[in-house]
Amino acid sequence: MDTNHILITPKDTCMKNISWSLAFLIAAVSLLASSTARADEEKTPVLVTTSWVADHLNDPSMVILHVASLRRDYAAGHIPGARYLWVGSMAQGTPEMSFEVNPVPQIKEALEAAGVSDDSRIVLCGVNGNVSATARVFLTLEYVGMGDRISILDGGIDAWKAEDKPVSMEVPKFARGSFTPRLHTEVFVDADWVKDHLHTASVAIVDARAPQIYNGASAGQPRSGHIPGAKNLFFSTLFDTTNKLLPVPKLRELFEKAGVKPGEEIAAYCHVGQTASSVYFAARYLGYTVHLYDGSFDEWGGRMDLPVELPAKSDSTGK
Repeated sequence: MDTNHILITPKDTCMKNISWSLAFLIAAVSLLASSTARADEEKTPVLVTTSWVADHLNDPSMVILHVASLRRDYAAGHIPGARYLWVGSMAQGTPEMSFEVNPVPQIKEALEAAGVSDDSRIVLCGVNGNVSATARVFLTLEYVGMGDRISILDGGIDAWKAEDKPVSMEVPKFARGSFTPRLHTEVFVDADWVKDHLHTASVAIVDARAPQIYNGASAGQPRSGHIPGAKNLFFSTLFDTTNKLLPVPKLRELFEKAGVKPGEEIAAYCHVGQTASSVYFAARYLGYTVHLYDGSFDEWGGRMDLPVELPAKSDSTGK
């Protein structure tokens, strides 16, 4: 047989074209999967570890905000490069309400003063185990449009120090930020929304207060008891003894034990709208659609036109 004159049939050409097409398709799918994986990796996770923060300390877009009520807590030691964020710059009392979200211009000013811009990636670092204050800042930043660029450091500065990671006393120098609020008003709900959804099967109203306050065994303010039909999920049960969020399976168990079904929409409340922020964050972390009733029981209990349920009248141990 003359090997210099091999006959190429139409069938051979067709098979070769199919092989090349298949190889190209496999390569394209692999490239797309690789690109998708990289894109997922670039997203800011909602909850981050100390190791994650340490690995990203030099990221030019990352801004670490040390969340505290008093500047002295920041001055006592913070993650290198972290900037101080006063809790009161996000929410505080008014003559009408004990605690509520600040006006947007005030929030914008506080963020820009801390060097936050539209392209910043934020890590919130709590102090002294105050998980609720940090969670409150988290949801406020979601409210002004930073939902896909915010993380909470699990365990806060206490976890960072416990691992002997570097701590600084210096106030870093940074440029003022330029931030454009893009409001997500669905983060907050009001008394009318809660009243309208008391009997909505797909909505769970969640009371984040201690059980004895929820059931009225201990006096509450302005009235004892809770919003009718509300489920009780005490915020502090969501964290371990080091103030780290519990693992996902345990969190799901706690929500379900409280009577919150998978897929339900949640509206969380507490005394004034701060500790319920921890329930908000945990629910958000688990993938629930969640809101914060900012007025909380401070408003609801103070309005005599709104009903209150008081189980302790018939059962002092009831929840």
